[in-house]
Amino acid sequence: MLHEFAPETSVHARDADEWRTTLREHFVRLDVEKGARDLRGAVESRMLGHVQMSTVASVDQDVIRPPHLLRDGESLLQVAVMRSGRALVEQDSRSAELGPGDFVVYETSRPFEWRLRSPARSPHWELSVFTWKRSAFRLGEARSRDVTARAFKGNEGMGRVMSEMLCGLLTESSSLALGQAAAVADHVGELVAVAAEALPAMPMRSAPESLLHQVDAYIDEHLADPDLNPDQVAAAVAISTRQLHRHFASRDRTVAQTIRTRRLEGARREIRSSLARDRSLREIARNWGFVDLDVFGRLFRQEFGMSPREYRQMLCRASDDPRAVVRPRR
Repeated sequence: MLHEFAPETSVHARDADEWRTTLREHFVRLDVEKGARDLRGAVESRMLGHVQMSTVASVDQDVIRPPHLLRDGESLLQVAVMRSGRALVEQDSRSAELGPGDFVVYETSRPFEWRLRSPARSPHWELSVFTWKRSAFRLGEARSRDVTARAFKGNEGMGRVMSEMLCGLLTESSSLALGQAAAVADHVGELVAVAAEALPAMPMRSAPESLLHQVDAYIDEHLADPDLNPDQVAAAVAISTRQLHRHFASRDRTVAQTIRTRRLEGARREIRSSLARDRSLREIARNWGFVDLDVFGRLFRQEFGMSPREYRQMLCRASDDPRAVVRPRR
């Protein structure tokens, strides 16, 4: 699960049992190759807004997320940057080879495997991992299956820009105020999503994957419509509602839950970005398909642990922007 760590948490594991426990507590349940000897390592984690940033170092090993460990909590999306050493990452019937500076996207709701190897002159490899709740990341699930386990090269083009930015956050994030950190976390997620979407689509997309890609796109384009519902989505892609629900059976959320979660995430981002513009919460709610402000407030609290008003006030207090609204309108 995604932990709410203290400003910085550092753990050094001295043996295999401690190492497996450390990986589980900072990320998700994982199997480490049974043949690996003298397992030890270290993990440092801190939060950047709602994004967990971790640096991991250890010895040669294979780390596996098998099917029987998948039902252990919320779905997470992770972006990992290879700092030193090399790795082979496998997910969704693809593999990506990573060298220093390269990064990859993968998800914890589906099986994956990492084969991690140290550089020639060091006993340890090092990896930086950025973790989002899957629902907080603007990348449709069908499209996500298109970009996981595909290497973004850190020595050229946008891959280099993104790699340097992600690594820079690890050293500079401590200087950010709470409101700034939340804004940066959102912007980083947006940039990673843009980079992922820019990858060419994989050939031979199956019919179900193609359909779900259309569904995701339609939902994202119509979130402001308060009448958006599974029947409307099914009609838009020319299938029955029953077929739509059957296609969603492999996902963590139903169609209705997906619509609601994406609306709430959009509203949360708009609350954060509108601090200096005195936009009312009622206006923001309507922008994301919520007609009833009380319903919006209740669902927002369920998703994020505080009301929209409390969330906005927290960001205003933490903001260094003199234009930020101290007492934002309802």
